[in-house]
Amino acid sequence: MVEWPPRILLVEDDPPTAALEKRILEKEGYVVTLAYSGEEAVSLCSNDFDLVLMDIDLGPGMKGTQAARQILEGRDIPLAFLSSHTDKATVELTEGITSYGYILKTSGPVVLLASIKMVFRLYEAREREQEHRRQLRESEARYRELFEQNPMPMWVYDLDSLKFLAVNDAAMAHYGYSLQEFLDRTIVDIRPPEEVERLKARVKELKTDHVKYANSGLWQHQKKDGTTIHVEIFSHGMDFQGRPARLILARDVTERLAAEFEVQRQLAEKERLLAQFYSRTRNHIAALEEMLKVRAREMQSEEGTRAILETMNRVSGLRLLYDQLLKGTRGDVSPASYLGDLGNAIFRAQLRATNVKLVTDLEEVQLSSNQILGLGAVTNELISETLRSAFWRKTGGTVFLGLKKAEEDIILSVADDGDPWNLDSWEKSPDSFGFSVMLMVAEQLGGSIGVEPDQGNRILFRFPQKEMDRAFRESISGSPLSERFRNVIEAVNHAGHVTPRPGI
Repeated sequence: MVEWPPRILLVEDDPPTAALEKRILEKEGYVVTLAYSGEEAVSLCSNDFDLVLMDIDLGPGMKGTQAARQILEGRDIPLAFLSSHTDKATVELTEGITSYGYILKTSGPVVLLASIKMVFRLYEAREREQEHRRQLRESEARYRELFEQNPMPMWVYDLDSLKFLAVNDAAMAHYGYSLQEFLDRTIVDIRPPEEVERLKARVKELKTDHVKYANSGLWQHQKKDGTTIHVEIFSHGMDFQGRPARLILARDVTERLAAEFEVQRQLAEKERLLAQFYSRTRNHIAALEEMLKVRAREMQSEEGTRAILETMNRVSGLRLLYDQLLKGTRGDVSPASYLGDLGNAIFRAQLRATNVKLVTDLEEVQLSSNQILGLGAVTNELISETLRSAFWRKTGGTVFLGLKKAEEDIILSVADDGDPWNLDSWEKSPDSFGFSVMLMVAEQLGGSIGVEPDQGNRILFRFPQKEMDRAFRESISGSPLSERFRNVIEAVNHAGHVTPRPGI
């Protein structure tokens, strides 16, 4: 962009003419420097000028055309010729010299000034074009560098012939072909036979739908040595040297797929071993249940029979949990299904209160197996104590079992419409072992057990859905309850192959 006022070097050998032209230009605001010969003009051009107005015929000495050539050899500056001649020979003198026009001296001030303005506009337009070309060359160089030095294999292929048009170093190194070997081939040549028809269909789809960017998914490629690899293909449509083409980036995922396959194989093997373990453990528990049933029938006292049945209920809770584990594909357990089955099993095992029914309202919540086992232990003790205390005299009624999520907590509730009873009397009774079990579970899960005010026989067990962290588990590891049940906790954790967490 030419700064105002523009500085003009006026080269004219006739002083009166030079003076007249100088006055015309200065009247328009231009800063004018005069040179009366070609030699003087060349020497003055060491200074910064925005325009040179060069007379073709400078009399004796260096001609205007000679001076123009020397000036333009050393710098990029707009130059226009001045002459009073219009003959062919004079015009031909300026051929081959980069100039911005030919101005007749006799054309008058208006044409002279308009011609100068046109020279500046042409020069600025040429500068913009040169800058645009420079930026384009730099951009092309950057993209060429990104292509050639990209660590991922890349190439460009012709959409019609499918021939390789350009290939980067990473592709040559990865596939084993030289540049010329690639350029002599088509993209069909690096595919196994079974992929060719799929490839042609994909190319046809890209051409028909005029797709620009595309993730074409997984493909098989063959290296020069015959090795088959799996690659993920990304492409973009482009015009390459006047031909429709696509730029390709190929990411080799062979090792990743092999690793994923191995992980899936190991997971499947783990699931098979877990299923076998769950099945064997469940069978042992079922055998223990049957043995307890036999012992209960052989017992002569009601007190002994009741003790065995309570033990059997606890064992049944474990068996039902393993039944749920066997149903899941990865140890998934439904707390609602498990607690419902457990409650029904406890009711079937009890000898008294045969007219008492169980009503459940169990929401499906996400819990770990450790938390579910703890819930099962609490449910077993609460329902067993409810049947023993609330229906000691009454033989009919209802026990309500509920499970729900309240904000960040899980709430288990057991209620009944039998005779009044409370936790204090249970804690002080000879049968307080079950109460201690519940307290231990509450401690392990970071929860609490209490009676809901003004709701009769309604016991709530509340604990956070998020399992306790390592620091919490370590803080309670030496508590009296944990020490009392340490062998039970360790046995259950070992049998379930789970990391010890706050729960049974």
